[in-house]
Amino acid sequence: MSNQFYDLGAAGYDQIFGFASREFVPTLLRLARLAPGQRVLDVATGTGNAAEAASEAVGPSGFVVAADISLPMLDQARKRLSSLPNISFAVENGQALTLPDASFDVVLCSMGLMMFPDHAKGLSEFYRVLKEGGRAAVSVNTAPERSIHGRVRAAIVRHMPPRAAAEAHHFSLGDERHLRALFKAVGFREIATTREVRQFPFPSFDAFFDPIEQGIGYMGQEYIALPTEVRRLVRKDVRRDFEGAEGEGGPIVLPLEITFGSGQK
Repeated sequence: MSNQFYDLGAAGYDQIFGFASREFVPTLLRLARLAPGQRVLDVATGTGNAAEAASEAVGPSGFVVAADISLPMLDQARKRLSSLPNISFAVENGQALTLPDASFDVVLCSMGLMMFPDHAKGLSEFYRVLKEGGRAAVSVNTAPERSIHGRVRAAIVRHMPPRAAAEAHHFSLGDERHLRALFKAVGFREIATTREVRQFPFPSFDAFFDPIEQGIGYMGQEYIALPTEVRRLVRKDVRRDFEGAEGEGGPIVLPLEITFGSGQK
């Protein structure tokens, strides 16, 4: 996914996905073993959900750098969090951080690593900027059928098969064995993985899909960039995929399952 989708979708990120990813932040922080006084880097911070929680956990004696490749996304985080005295913001590519070696006690990446073109390179950068004994903790999607927008992505691939490889890459980290192997290959030890699932209700299929059709968030930006006929077919397919989404137009409940990984340098 190109940077323009993150840039153009920044304003609607919380409406279309941030509300859900926020629910998994406490587990991410627990795996990172945050403590007062620590220096934390939050990579792919988005609108700053994990950074906000981390700033509270490390307290006034600690500090958080909220980093994202998208300046508009960072601007959204800054609007929300600029009043916090122990947080700063930086435009950073998670695969090529400009930050010094061994400069952080903890690196967080909430729902971001799966977006990286090179997952191992991102983890290597997390390892590099960690102090000896520091920890990295990440959260990623597991599978399309257990992802809020997974059915949309799967429908896009059905009508645009060349996208299949990119989608497989996106969800590959959901395999706990694969995620542990990546952590180990980079050099991490005391590696741990776990999964959690939450259910997110929507009053109707239209309440779920209309923001996407309006181009809200990066999923919406990706959708509206599709050819007109493909958009029509994708919406039709996704509607059909949801039991009870047709006809009466009743409520739907979408699962979101997340895989977490953590390790110590």
